Amino acid sequence: MVMALPSIYGQMIQKIRWGIMGCARIARLQVIPAIQRCTDAKLQAVASRDQSKLSEFRGLFGAFEAHSTYEALIDDPLVDAIYLPLPNSMHHEWAIKAMRKGKHVLCEKPLALNAREAQEMANVAGECGVLLMEAFMYRYTDRTHKVRAVLDSGALGEIRSINSTFRFSLDRKNTIKENSTLGGGALYDVGCYPLNLIGLVTKDEPVSVAVECEMANGVDSNLSAVMRYPSGLLASLHCGFNAFGRMHSEIVGTDGLLLIPDTFLDDAGQLQLLTIKGSQLIDVVASDRYGAEINDFTGAILGKRAPALGLDESLRNMRILERLLDYRVRSTQ
Repeated sequence: MVMALPSIYGQMIQKIRWGIMGCARIARLQVIPAIQRCTDAKLQAVASRDQSKLSEFRGLFGAFEAHSTYEALIDDPLVDAIYLPLPNSMHHEWAIKAMRKGKHVLCEKPLALNAREAQEMANVAGECGVLLMEAFMYRYTDRTHKVRAVLDSGALGEIRSINSTFRFSLDRKNTIKENSTLGGGALYDVGCYPLNLIGLVTKDEPVSVAVECEMANGVDSNLSAVMRYPSGLLASLHCGFNAFGRMHSEIVGTDGLLLIPDTFLDDAGQLQLLTIKGSQLIDVVASDRYGAEINDFTGAILGKRAPALGLDESLRNMRILERLLDYRVRSTQ
């Protein structure tokens, strides 16, 4: 299910035709422009019940097939892959519906609301022979690649502590971020990033968790969690959208400390590595995180390979996220 373009020097060029499920802000600002930058991808269709938004998108992005329902989008035979930025509570339903129609799905984080939903989505992907990936775009930045390189070098020794924060001040009222029925809350919205980073480092599940949070409008607006891992490693994450913004992480080992400012961004900057030998600044170049994500997922479809972020990791992190949510509920009752 790919669009064949005219051959050059006897080789057929193929493009993955993308369908966008909804006119979400992230689709407008980031993902559709990334698709248009990808030489192997094409914006094929957009679905929305809001005709004014479809008109706005057409003015921004040019010609595409406009669908007034999500059902029409997944029934479109000219669509190969779906980008799914719907509210968190709708990921499970529409990812499964799309995959059962033979569509590959790039699903915004978090993959689902709980581990059961995520596992069902993974099962359907396997049954239907399609790709499903959770859209953690920061995994494609030079910053993350440099973090991996430091970890792989062994410069930090045995990792004993991880601390990661992602918070911002929510200046838009009545958004889905504050709607409990749609899967709102700081942990779902931004806390999943520190959790993903912790999973990248530990590749394991904690033996115990503890959570403290502040609730507003039925969702967690300020949350901190501590997790203890089998090795004794302690990891903490902090997230929220009711105070001044902060995005920073540190990984501490027996032999060194790695400081990671702007952890989840793709702009240029520096990491700082501190060891007994002294302090070293590691340059980070600017990246195109959304473009790299689209390129990888598109390439995985065309190359019949796995994308960079595997479902096993997403399922493991979803099990941990569910434990944190369960603890949050008990601690606030």
